[in-house]
Amino acid sequence: MTKLYFALAVMVLMAANVYAQAQNDTIQKTDDQRTVEKLKYQQQPGLALAASKIFFSDKRYSISGFGEFNYVPVQNNVNTDVGDLELYYSGLYRYATFFGYRITDKLIWNSEFQIEFLHYKMQETHHEIVIEAFFDYLYKDYLKARVGFYPLTIGYVNNNDEPVMFYSVNRSDVERLIIPSTWIEFGAMFYGNISKNWSYALGFSQGLNSRNYLGGTWIRQGREIRFDVPKSISINPQINYMGIKNLTLSASGYYGNSGQGEMVELNNEQVEVKGNINLTTAYAKYDWGNFRFVTVGTYGRLGDTEKIAELTKDNHPSSDRQVGNNGQVLGKEVYGYLFELGCDILPYLRRNDSINGKKSFLFNTHEMKLSLFSRYERLNTHHSIHQDIQSLPRIENNLEILTFGVNFNTKENIVLKANYQHRKNNFVGDSNPINNVFETGIGFIF
Repeated sequence: MTKLYFALAVMVLMAANVYAQAQNDTIQKTDDQRTVEKLKYQQQPGLALAASKIFFSDKRYSISGFGEFNYVPVQNNVNTDVGDLELYYSGLYRYATFFGYRITDKLIWNSEFQIEFLHYKMQETHHEIVIEAFFDYLYKDYLKARVGFYPLTIGYVNNNDEPVMFYSVNRSDVERLIIPSTWIEFGAMFYGNISKNWSYALGFSQGLNSRNYLGGTWIRQGREIRFDVPKSISINPQINYMGIKNLTLSASGYYGNSGQGEMVELNNEQVEVKGNINLTTAYAKYDWGNFRFVTVGTYGRLGDTEKIAELTKDNHPSSDRQVGNNGQVLGKEVYGYLFELGCDILPYLRRNDSINGKKSFLFNTHEMKLSLFSRYERLNTHHSIHQDIQSLPRIENNLEILTFGVNFNTKENIVLKANYQHRKNNFVGDSNPINNVFETGIGFIF
C-alpha cells in the first residue's frame, strides 16, 4: 500500500507540474490574437529533452523532469539470478526533476534528482537515487565544456532516456546489458560543432568499479555515483554526422580501466586488477515522414576477467545462487545490435487532415500520435571467455529478442505504451531459455 500511495502522490505531483509548466511555457502573441504558442522541446548535446530545457529557456532558471510507471505481469520462468532487479521487475516507478540555472549567458548550472522504485512479486524490492549535477561553459559553438556528474555520450538511449524518446516500455537489452544505460560518471567533457554537418564530444571520467560486476549483466553494476580521486582516467569520445536531412549517424566509445587499484592473489602472488574496458558503439537514426528507423551496434572487450572472478568471490548477496564460491564469470568479448522500425499510423486513420484542435494539459489533438513499432535484438554477454574460467558456472545472456508494440501519445510530452517480447536465450545452461513478456507503461516529460 505504501508504494501505491507513493505512486498516486507522484502522479498528482506530475499533473500539477505539467499544468504549471503548461502555463509558464505559453506566451501571449498579441492582445487581439488570443492564441498561445508552446515552447518546443529541443536537445542540448549529451542530454535528453527535459534535461535540456535550461539551455533554451528565456528565463534565468527552469524546472523540468520526467516520470514513468511500468507494469509487467509476473512471469513464471523469469531468471532472477542475474542480480539486477531492473532486468526482471514486475513494477517500476521512476520520477526525475531537473533544476537549471543560468549564472551568466555562458555559464549554466544543471542538476537532476531521480528516485526509482522496483519490485518483483512484492517479495523483492529495490530503490535507487540518481543524482546529476554539472556546469556547462558555452565558450564558442565549436568549444563547450561540461564538468560534474553527467550522462556519458555513448550509444543512443543514454542521451535519449526519457520515456517519450524511445518506443518500448523498457530500454532495449542491448543498451542495458552491453551499454549500461543510464550511465553517469563524474568527469569533464568538451563538445561542439566542427562544421555544419559534424559535431563531437570528448569526455574524461573516473571509471567503473570491477568489484561490483555481475556476470549476467557484464559491466552494468560497475556504475557508481562517487566523488573521489580516480585511480585511472577513462576516455569517452563521440563523433556525429548530420549532413543528410533527418539522418543522424553517431560513433562513440569508452576506454579505460575499472580495477580501481584492487589487488588479488593468483598462483600465490599478489597481482593488480586493471579490468581494462574497450567498448565501441554506433547508431543511425532516420526519420522519413511518419516513419522512424533506429539501429544500434556495439562491441566490447574486458581485460583481467580471471582476476575479476577472484575479486568478486562472495561479493554479492546473490552469489551463492549464481556461482557459489567461484566469483563472477564475465565475458572477455561481448556484442549486441538492434534494428527498430516505427510508424505513426494516426494520419492515415484521420478522415480530415484539418481536424479541429482540442487541447488540455493531458491531450492535444494536433500532437496526438499512434505509433506501431517492431524491434529485433541480438546480444551476447559471453561471446568469448578467458580459458582459466571458461569451465566455471555462470549466468550468460546470449539473447535473441523480438519486440512488437504500440505507443499512444496524447500530446507531445505524454505517452501510453504496451509491447510484447519473445525472448530466447541460446545459452545451453539456461533452464528456461524461452520467455514471453507483455509490458505496459505510461511516461511523461515536462
